[in-house]
Amino acid sequence: MRVRSLVLVAVLAAAASTAQAQTDEDAARDHFQAELAQQCPQKQLSLLSARDLRDGLDDYMASLGTDDRDRLQQAERNRCSGAETGGAACVNGADLAAADQIGRMQELATWVCGSFLRCRDQGVCDYAR
Repeated sequence: MRVRSLVLVAVLAAAASTAQAQTDEDAARDHFQAELAQQCPQKQLSLLSARDLRDGLDDYMASLGTDDRDRLQQAERNRCSGAETGGAACVNGADLAAADQIGRMQELATWVCGSFLRCRDQGVCDYAR
């Protein structure tokens, strides 16, 4: 009986942690979208695909110092290491949440605004490079 209780507590704690991570990611994504809308509304970057956003985030991460880059990479590992939680959308959400936590969301949005010319439709975006 005691083992069953411990397992139940562990499952509930994991579920609560996952829910909190999702809430953090949702809030960070909203903050990111608001920054894009403020900084470069004419580009319509809310239409970026997960893959295009991943490219922008990878370029941004390469520009960071070691400590901040390590924080984002650790967030990716913590949230997206399972087979069912992987993929670009998961990694993007982890990066956005980590960037928001370390106070770099405005800078990140500026970087993404500079990385793309515009989006013409969902997932149909032109790179600035």
